[in-house]
Amino acid sequence: MGALSVIDLSIIGAFLVFSFAVGVLVKDKANEGGMDGFFTAGRDMKWWALGTSIVATTFASDTPLAITGWIAKYGIAGSWFWWGGVLGTMAMTVFFARKWRTSGVVTDVELSEMRYGGKPAAVLRTVKAAISSTLVNCIILGWVLAGMAKISEPFMDWESWLGTGFYTFIGNFYPEKLMFNTLDNTITLMILIVVTVIYSTVGGLRAVIITDLVQFVLAMGMSIFLAFAAVNYAGGMSETWSKLETLYPADHSAQSRSGDVYLTHEQVSTFIPSFDDIGAIGALGFPLSAFVLTLGMAWWANGNVDGSGYLAQRLYTAKDGGEAEKGALWYGVANFMLRSWPWAITGVAALVIFPRNSVDDAARAFTMCQNDSSQCTEQMTVCIENRYQCEIEEFGMLYKSEGPLEVFGANPLLPEAREGKTFKDVPVFKEDRERGYPALIKKVLPVGLIGLAIAALMAAFMSTVSTHINWGASYIANDFYYRFVNPKASEKQLTFVSRLSTVGIAVIAIFIGKFITNIGDAWEFYGAMMAGLGFPHLLRWLWWRANAWTELSGMIVGVGLAILNFFLKEEGAVSILPTSMAPHAINWICWVSLISGSVAIVVTMLTAKVPDEILLKFVQKVRPMGFWKGLNVGYSAERSLAESFLYFATGSISIYAGMFGLGYLLRLEYLVGSILMVIFVGLLWYTIVGMGKIDQKRA
Repeated sequence: MGALSVIDLSIIGAFLVFSFAVGVLVKDKANEGGMDGFFTAGRDMKWWALGTSIVATTFASDTPLAITGWIAKYGIAGSWFWWGGVLGTMAMTVFFARKWRTSGVVTDVELSEMRYGGKPAAVLRTVKAAISSTLVNCIILGWVLAGMAKISEPFMDWESWLGTGFYTFIGNFYPEKLMFNTLDNTITLMILIVVTVIYSTVGGLRAVIITDLVQFVLAMGMSIFLAFAAVNYAGGMSETWSKLETLYPADHSAQSRSGDVYLTHEQVSTFIPSFDDIGAIGALGFPLSAFVLTLGMAWWANGNVDGSGYLAQRLYTAKDGGEAEKGALWYGVANFMLRSWPWAITGVAALVIFPRNSVDDAARAFTMCQNDSSQCTEQMTVCIENRYQCEIEEFGMLYKSEGPLEVFGANPLLPEAREGKTFKDVPVFKEDRERGYPALIKKVLPVGLIGLAIAALMAAFMSTVSTHINWGASYIANDFYYRFVNPKASEKQLTFVSRLSTVGIAVIAIFIGKFITNIGDAWEFYGAMMAGLGFPHLLRWLWWRANAWTELSGMIVGVGLAILNFFLKEEGAVSILPTSMAPHAINWICWVSLISGSVAIVVTMLTAKVPDEILLKFVQKVRPMGFWKGLNVGYSAERSLAESFLYFATGSISIYAGMFGLGYLLRLEYLVGSILMVIFVGLLWYTIVGMGKIDQKRA
């Protein structure tokens, strides 16, 4: 039966049937309210449902793979690339969550016309809808598809299950342009996408949120269990840290055959970059400069800082502003405190169970085998011909590419000997630490639990895909078709366009996903694209002078610089600090934000002001904080700016305290961990009670 047993396949099949059934069961509810009901789930969701749905969406199948790769590349401290998002999440929670709900919009780009009005706002709405629904949305879906492909590849042996004849027939029939690396990957992904598209299309956002709840519990539970099983396989938590110290000593003696230095055990296990390694990167860990920029700039430079995109889509499904705010806070706690450590500990265990030297040796041996059959053992030949029958565990950590034999072969030249030389590209095998996650599933879990683990990752995959195709379709239906093509469309027509758009988004994502090989790189590119919108998005909520051109200029410059830097980064991308000092992606992401934000301010001052009557309608509707040249006289903001900053600080500190409290407990430093957990509980309670005063006054 190939790589999975009948029990494993039955568990996966049962989960897919459940997901399909949800869409059918809530179909009638999805049809209520037409397009608005389809994309906002009736605006009656409780905080725990919408918050969990956001966590489930961000808990994609690619995420644990990317974290596993980062642990080897940057150490646990590399997670600051997304841990900095705690500040952005709390900013969204305290300053903007209620505003999204009271705005009454169906999509975040619809807010553009409400805020600015006129032809420039219509242009902005159209451009943002087009870029968000296609480029941004499909890049996200592309890396999610790439992650699922890496997970399914070691397990889904469709030729064995379908028979060679039918398997070959599918391969001949299926369009080459939509082939996702291998036919096995393609069949798996197409089944998952079809099921996801059906329940998303039939049941709308309500079906997405309901399945999200189950998918999150399943995915989170299995990620915790896999971390436990991996650590137990390594001999327990204490033994895992001890073996890490042995394999990756402090003297940097752990290196590949070609002289690439691996992280030391200290650099792997630290939570905060060393102040001695100011320019460190790659084999030397996460650079201090990137850490400082993460906390000081990157979080507010992100275009999602106010909740724009799929985050806002969940916030305006809330029953009221209070539910939106509590849901956003729950997302922050669950996303950063609860999710971080199962992945981080699994990544550490992968370094122990699959040592980098062993994987490097295997890669070089398979490279020689691929280019000289006399170098192959019988086991190696089996692995190359049929990976599902492979008994060499390290093979699961490799991917096939092209490169010079003198670099990737069994006896590579050292870097100094390779300098200035060129070599002919030949088939080579390379280490891919992201594949350590599925490799651990195969190694440490028994029959039955393997199926449950794969189902859990499929759940994470489907949760993210369903959100993004529904979100992308909302732009096409609401901000393009209804706004510009057919303003008189009936609710039945709008719902049909919404469902058709859902299918179209999925097809585009499959095509884009073919070209994504490294999930971490895709994350960094996305971060740079969104960096141009962070500052303009803040200005639209806080400053009357911001106009449509503020966002348009920031977005266009940001996307352009992101694309430019993405292609230049191998030669030396332009960054806020010299790349020789700190070549981490955070540095060039912040550079994109700085330049695009400056351009946005200049363009704002050179273009027309938003008419007072439009500003007044926006202010009366949303009741924003900030600077509105007296237009907000006559009402008080729901919460003062000072109070908001207070709860922003206490909420952020509480999440970080809880996150690192768990981390120190897992590092067996119980005193520090316990103190931080007490701080977490106290400050979180203070934040919840303080933020809830608004609703208590209304009651």
